[in-house]
Amino acid sequence: MTLDNRHPHLVYLIDDEKNLRITHIIAGTFLLIRQNEKRMKSHHFKMRKLCIALFVLFAWNIQAQITVDIKEKPLKEALKQIERSSDYNFFYNVELDGLDKLVTIKTDNASLEETMKQLLKGTNITFEKKVDNVVVLLPRQKTAKESRAISGKVVDGNGDAIIGASIIVKGSSVGTSTDVNGNFTIDHVSGQAMLVVSSIGYKKEEVAVTEGSSIEVRLDEDANLMDEVVVVGYGVQKKINLTGSVVSVDHDVLANRPIANVTTGLQGLLPGVSIVNTTSRPGDNNSSIRVRGVGTLNNSDPLILIDGVEGDMNTLNPDDIESVSVLKDAASSAIYGSRAANGVILITTRKASREVKPTVSYNGYFAMQTPTALPEMLDAVEYLTLLKEATSNVNKSWGYTQEDIDAIINGTDPNFRANTNWIKEITRDYAPQHGHNVNINGGNKTMGYYLSYGNLTTSGLMVGNGYHAARNNVRMKLNTELFDRLTINGNMSYTDVDNWTPATSDSGSSGLFYQALRSSPLTPVKFTDGQWGYGGSSANPIAQAYDGGFINYHKRETSLNFSAELKIITGLTAKVQYATRLVDVLRKQQQNIIQHFYPDTDTPLAYTSNTSKFSQRDIAQRYQNLMAQADYDKTIGKHSFHILAGFSQEWQLYQQMDASREDLVSNDLHVLNAGTDLQTNSGYDNHWAIRSGFGRINYNYNDRYLVEANLRYDLSSRFHKSCRGGYFPSASVAWRMSEESFMESTRSWLDNLKIRASYGTLGNQYTSSLYPYMALIKPSTSNMPIGGEITSSMQQSEASNNILSWETIRMTNIGLDANLFGNRLSLTADYFIKNTDDILLKVKLPDVLGVSEPYQNAGKVQNKGWEIALSWQDKIGKDFTYGVNLSFSDVKNKVVSVGNTADDFSGDQIRAVGYPIDAFWGYKADGLYTVDDFNYDPATNTYTPKPTTPIIEEYRTKVQPGDIKYVDLNGDGKITPTDDRCYIGSSIPRYNYTIGLNAAWRGIDFSLLLQGVGKCAGYIGGMGRHAFTELANYPQKAHLDRWTWENQNPHASYPRFTYDETYNRDEFSSFWIEDASYLRIKNLQVGYTIPRKGIISKLHIENLRVYFSGENLWTLTDFFPSYDPEIPVSDGGYYPITSSYSVGLSITFK
Repeated sequence: MTLDNRHPHLVYLIDDEKNLRITHIIAGTFLLIRQNEKRMKSHHFKMRKLCIALFVLFAWNIQAQITVDIKEKPLKEALKQIERSSDYNFFYNVELDGLDKLVTIKTDNASLEETMKQLLKGTNITFEKKVDNVVVLLPRQKTAKESRAISGKVVDGNGDAIIGASIIVKGSSVGTSTDVNGNFTIDHVSGQAMLVVSSIGYKKEEVAVTEGSSIEVRLDEDANLMDEVVVVGYGVQKKINLTGSVVSVDHDVLANRPIANVTTGLQGLLPGVSIVNTTSRPGDNNSSIRVRGVGTLNNSDPLILIDGVEGDMNTLNPDDIESVSVLKDAASSAIYGSRAANGVILITTRKASREVKPTVSYNGYFAMQTPTALPEMLDAVEYLTLLKEATSNVNKSWGYTQEDIDAIINGTDPNFRANTNWIKEITRDYAPQHGHNVNINGGNKTMGYYLSYGNLTTSGLMVGNGYHAARNNVRMKLNTELFDRLTINGNMSYTDVDNWTPATSDSGSSGLFYQALRSSPLTPVKFTDGQWGYGGSSANPIAQAYDGGFINYHKRETSLNFSAELKIITGLTAKVQYATRLVDVLRKQQQNIIQHFYPDTDTPLAYTSNTSKFSQRDIAQRYQNLMAQADYDKTIGKHSFHILAGFSQEWQLYQQMDASREDLVSNDLHVLNAGTDLQTNSGYDNHWAIRSGFGRINYNYNDRYLVEANLRYDLSSRFHKSCRGGYFPSASVAWRMSEESFMESTRSWLDNLKIRASYGTLGNQYTSSLYPYMALIKPSTSNMPIGGEITSSMQQSEASNNILSWETIRMTNIGLDANLFGNRLSLTADYFIKNTDDILLKVKLPDVLGVSEPYQNAGKVQNKGWEIALSWQDKIGKDFTYGVNLSFSDVKNKVVSVGNTADDFSGDQIRAVGYPIDAFWGYKADGLYTVDDFNYDPATNTYTPKPTTPIIEEYRTKVQPGDIKYVDLNGDGKITPTDDRCYIGSSIPRYNYTIGLNAAWRGIDFSLLLQGVGKCAGYIGGMGRHAFTELANYPQKAHLDRWTWENQNPHASYPRFTYDETYNRDEFSSFWIEDASYLRIKNLQVGYTIPRKGIISKLHIENLRVYFSGENLWTLTDFFPSYDPEIPVSDGGYYPITSSYSVGLSITFK
C-alpha cells in the first residue's frame, strides 16, 4: 500500500511492485483531469482519451470475473484480497468511514457489480468503475432529510420473521424491537441515519435509511452458533449434527475465573458430571469426578485426554485451555473402547494461529482464602462444666474441682489450666494465593506459534512452615504449513510442581487438624518457659506444624506431542501423531523428634517418637502414544459421508525406589547420609500396554437425518493373551425434525429440534492390579533345609485366573436438542440406562485353598438417570445483554449382582443387591428415649427399661432416658443387628443442579453461579462428631443442642453426654446420618473492561479488564455445622474446604 504525499487522501493498493511507477502516472493523470476539469474544457476530451489509453495499457490482462471467500475481515483487508485474486485496483480515501467494518463474502466467478454490492452492504460507501480494472470508492452522497417514522420487517434467511430483534439508530439510544411478526417502527429518524439490527443467533447488520419509509432487513445465521463445533473422539463435529451426548465449555468460561486447577473450575458447569472437592490443601487436587454416576465397584475415574493424549488435568494451566468436552454416552465414547467405561474428558489446549498479528496477553490475580466451615470449640470452663455433666450421667468421678475452674478464669495456672482453642490456634484467618499467566500468539501465512507461562503460588491455612505449594507451567505450540498439503504441529509443555506439607498426614488420626480436635483446652500451646505445651492425651499439633518435620513432593513433567497432517486428495486426510510424557517425582519426608519437658525443668515429659527419620522416594515414569488415522469426507448432492479409521499403541513404564535412614545427626541435613546405618530400602517397577484399532462412519442426509457408527478393538496387557482382545461397537441416530416441510409453520420461532438415540458397548480394564490374571508369588517367612542348607522359600499368596476379561458396559441414551426464538432459548435433555456387567471383583473361595481369591468377572451394577440443560441469552436495548443457564441431573445407582456370594450386611456400608454402592446400613433411629420408656425407682433414683421397650440387649443395663432409641422393624420386642438394620441412605450425590446468571452493560460484566446437590447422606465419625465418648472427645458448640435432665428434648441433635461410654456412637444408625444436600454460591464475579480509546488505544491495548471474583462464598445446608457438606463422609480431620476472594487484571496487547 503506497501513499502519495501530494494527495494524502488517496491510497494506491498495488500488489505488483513493478507497476508502482506507472500506477502513479495513471492515478496522477486521473487526478489532474478531475481537478482541472473547468479550466481545461478545450483539452478535456483529449486528456480523457490519453488517460483511458494508459489504463488499458496497464490492465491489459484484467479478469472480469471475481472468485473470493472472505470471512469476518475488515473491508480494507477484503479489498486487498480481491486485488490479489482479480487484478482489480481500488482507490479510496483512508479516512473513509466504514473501511474497518467486518465483512463476509463468498463469490464464484461473480461480476464486479455483484461483488461490490455484497461487499458494501450496510455501509455509506459507493463505488465507481472508471476504466477496466480501476475502481474508486467514494462516500455515498447524503441529503439531509426531515426526520420521519421508519417501519420495516426483520426476517431470517428463509424469509421467516425474527421475533425480538433489536433495531438501534446508530450513534444514539433510540431504538425498538420487532414484534411477533418481525415488524418494527421507529419515529423521528433522519434520512442520513444508519440502523443497527441484531438478534441472538444472527449476524449483526447495519442498514442505511432509504428514500422510502419501509425497509426489510434480512439477518444471516451466526456461523459461530449454527456451525459451532465441539471436540469429539479423534476429531471435531458440528454441534448441531451430533448424534451422541456431549457437553462442552470453552476457554472464556475458565479464563475469567481465578481457579487453582481445572477440576475446581469445571464444577457445576457440565450437566451429568459430578465433581466433589475433597480438600483445599495447597497443591492437592484429588477431586472426585464421576460421569453419570458410579458405574463399577472398581475405578470409576473417567479417561482424561489432553490434545489426544492421556494426562493429568489438575496440573494443567487453566489459561492454556481452549475447550473441554465430555463424552457421556456410549455412542460418543465407544471409539475409545476399554478406556471409556466411565466417560471421556477431552481437553484441547489453545491453538497456534496463523495469519494473525502477534498478541501478548497477561492474566493475573491475588486471592485470599478462608475456610467455608470450622468446628466451634467450647472454652475450657464450658468443657469442664459439660464434663461434669457427662461423668455424672454415668456415675463416674468428675476429677476436677471449682478451684480448677477458678484457675482458668483467673489465669493463675497457665501451664495446666489454660484456655486454648486449638482449632483457632492451628488455622489462620486467611491464606494468600496468587496466579500469573502470560501468553504470546501470532503467525504468518505458513507458521503460527503459541507460547505461554503460568505460575500459581498458594500458602496454607494452617500455621507453621509446612503448607505451601508452587506450580509452574510452560507450553509452546507451533503450527507449520510446509506446503499446501502438509501441516506439522508441535506441542511441548513442561510442568514443575513443588508441594510442602508437615511430616504428619493431612487426614485421619495422625493429621494435624484431627490432633487439634482431640487436644485438651486445658493445655497451652506453650508453657510459660517457652517450651511446647503438652497435655498427655495427644501430640501438640502446633509443635508438629513448626518442628515436626516436612514432606516435600517435587514433580517434573515434560510432554512432547508431534503430529503431521497430509491432505492426500480432495476429502482424504491422513494424520500421524506421536506423544511422550516423562515424569520424575522426588518425595522427601523428614520426621523430627519433639521433646517435651515439665515447665521450668529439664525433666522429660514426653517424646513424639523414639527416633528421627528421613525417607526418600524416586519415581520415574514414561508414557508413549503412537496414533495414525485417516479421514475421508465426501458429499454427493444432499448426502454427506465421513469415514475415519485409525490405529493406536500406548505403553507405559513405571519405576520406583524407596530408601530411609533413622537417627539423624541433624535436622537440617535433608539427605539419606545424615542418618545412621539403621536403614531400609525397596523398589519395584511395572509396565502396561494397549493396542487398538478404531473406526467411525457418519452419514448426513441434508442436515436432517444423521447416523453414526463406531467400532473399537483393544488388546490389553492386563489380561491373559487368550482373553485380552475386546470389540466395542456403538451406533447412534438423530432426526432434525425442524428441517421437515411439515414444520414450516414453526420456522418463525423454532430454529432447531433434534431427537437423538444411541446404544453402545464399552469396556473397563481397571483393577487394583496390572496383572490380575497371574499368580502372585512372594518370599515366605519360613526357611526349608534343602541339601543340608537352610534355603529361603517362596509361596503363592493369590490364585490366578486366566479367563479374566473386560468389564462390559452397555448404555442406552435418548436425547433431545432444541433452539427457539432466534436461538435465544436452548434446551438439551437426555435419559440414559447404563448397565455394567462382568465387574472385576474377588469372590470368596473355600479356605482350604490356602490362598487369597483371584479377580473374577462376577458383579453387575446399574445406573439410570436424566439430564436437562436450559439456556436463555438475550439483549435489552443497545447495550444490555444477559443470560440465564439452568441444569439439573440425577443418577440412581444400584448393585444388581455380586456374583455367587451372599450379600454381606455386617458392615456399616454395604455392597448388596438392590442398593447403591457403599450404601449406609444401620438401625433406624426414633429420636431419644424418654422417661416414659422406663420404670422409675424413687428409692434408688434409677430408671430401668420397661419390658415393652425395644433395646439392644447387651446395653440394657446402661441405656437411660436421653440415649438413642431404635425402631423395632420386625416387631419382636428386641433390637438385633440381623432383623432391625436397614438401608438408611447413600453418600452418592443425587439431583445435582446449577443456576448461572450473566449480564453485561457498557463494559461492566457480572456473573453468578449457584451450584448444589438435592439429596445426599453424610456421616461424620470419630473426634469430628462426638463428645466425651472417649477421653479425648472434646465438645463443640454444636453439641449444646443435647438431651439434658433440665431439657428432656427427644428430638435433640445429640443424645445425653456419657463419659467414656461408646454405645450410642458405636451402633451405626440414622441418628448419625447427616443431610448433605446444599445450595452454594460457587462463583460470583464482577468485572469492568476499560473502553479502547485514548491512551488505551495509543498503547495498542486490545483489551483491559479488572475484576473481583469469589468462590464458595455462601452455603445453605442442614449438614453438621462444623464441616463442609461437599465432603459428606469423614472423621472431620481433613484440611478445610476454602472460600476465596480475588482481585484480578487481564490485558491484551495487539
